[in-house]
Amino acid sequence: MENENATTPFEMRLSEVPSMPQPQLELSYATCIPSNGGTFTANQEVRIPLNVPSECFADLKRAYLKYNFKNTSGQAQFLDPLVGGVACIDNWRVVGGTGALLEEVIHYNNYSAVLNANKNKDILESREHEMIGAGIDSNPQNGSLWKTGATEAEIQKGGQTELANGATRTITHRPNSAVFNADRYMPLGYTQGTTYVSITLSANQTASMVANNSGGGTATGYEASNWELHVPILKPGPEFAAMFRSAMGSGVPIQIHSVGAQNTQQSLTAGGTGGAQTLTFSTRKRSVKSLITSMRVNSAITLAKANSVSSFVNCAISEYNYSVGGVRVPAQQIKCSDTDKGELLSNTQLALGYYSSDLRGLDSKMFRNFTDDATGVYKQISTYFRSAGDDKAGKASRCMFAIDLETYNAAYAGRNLSGQGLPLVLHCQTGDGANNADAVLLDCYVIHDTMFMLDGATGVIQANS
Repeated sequence: MENENATTPFEMRLSEVPSMPQPQLELSYATCIPSNGGTFTANQEVRIPLNVPSECFADLKRAYLKYNFKNTSGQAQFLDPLVGGVACIDNWRVVGGTGALLEEVIHYNNYSAVLNANKNKDILESREHEMIGAGIDSNPQNGSLWKTGATEAEIQKGGQTELANGATRTITHRPNSAVFNADRYMPLGYTQGTTYVSITLSANQTASMVANNSGGGTATGYEASNWELHVPILKPGPEFAAMFRSAMGSGVPIQIHSVGAQNTQQSLTAGGTGGAQTLTFSTRKRSVKSLITSMRVNSAITLAKANSVSSFVNCAISEYNYSVGGVRVPAQQIKCSDTDKGELLSNTQLALGYYSSDLRGLDSKMFRNFTDDATGVYKQISTYFRSAGDDKAGKASRCMFAIDLETYNAAYAGRNLSGQGLPLVLHCQTGDGANNADAVLLDCYVIHDTMFMLDGATGVIQANS
């Protein structure tokens, strides 16, 4: 009896169509440098052209940014425990060769902190520490205080990267950018003009922090120099280049999908005793995949003693949801507290589900409780969702308020809000006494699909989102 489960040998698979051979590509690396100077300080723009040779592709997923961060404050400074020297990048833009805005991320440093807070702690304290200067202990308690700051000894215990006056740390950063996260090679060697990255640097107080030593100064200052954007370049053979040019000339659409973020802000005013809050944001994106809102105290952002980028608070929010296109999502509000964190974390992980696998952890475990130093007791505690008392005292949290809107994992599978004419609203219930003496800034990151389209006839590249 013949074996019905036998596999047809390769030599007998006569109906199979062999795959087409892949074009041969020559790999090289381009080092792109700023076109508007060499050394930059707070609030200045760094403009880096993407000088991709003609008829070449750029593998931007493997690109990385490198620069020197120098302390010019006159005293010791400490880098942010979550994003290190990336805290000096306030706004990130990518502009096409004809002036079309391909991407814009406001408060890019805070967006990077949101992503890093949802990485595994070991990744932050090893890889991210060596690359961007994040803390060896990325979740120090007293090093994250936004209200009173911390002494130099306390910050040093927390393992934050310390720079003496005049010292320099080299930062190597892989961009959290839609253009640099595209799912295909970018044909920048076939476009009109030169695409460039525009980076707006942050204020001195945002880029780093100083210790709260008695009699110590509070001046901050930095220089960022030797900017280099390293881009892998792929050059095809003449046959493939001619075929691609022919396809472009015949009108074949060249479309490349990616995922990006748009940021709009709102604020919780100081005063009051908590209660129902209605915070209105805006977006016109066609495919909204998820919403992520972070909260920071306004006074911390301009305070030299605070980690202005990663000092998140939760305002004792006990429940929240969003109005998206006039519909409450989810219909029943998401509950959260310092003893009920799972639902909040579950929704955050769903909202980040399209990212790489290292955004599956959480940086919320703290090994030391410095308040117990006098007794010699060291605890392991969670900083994910702080109590109202801790929140008001200025002890930073790690939580965001997020929901997922993606129907399935594909391009343009999210909620279309381009023509709704309806606002995007966060509904939340804040707690009594939580941060009621300080205004709170909310950054709502609208995560959305982006399609980069190259017009073959004109060589113009644009973003449709």
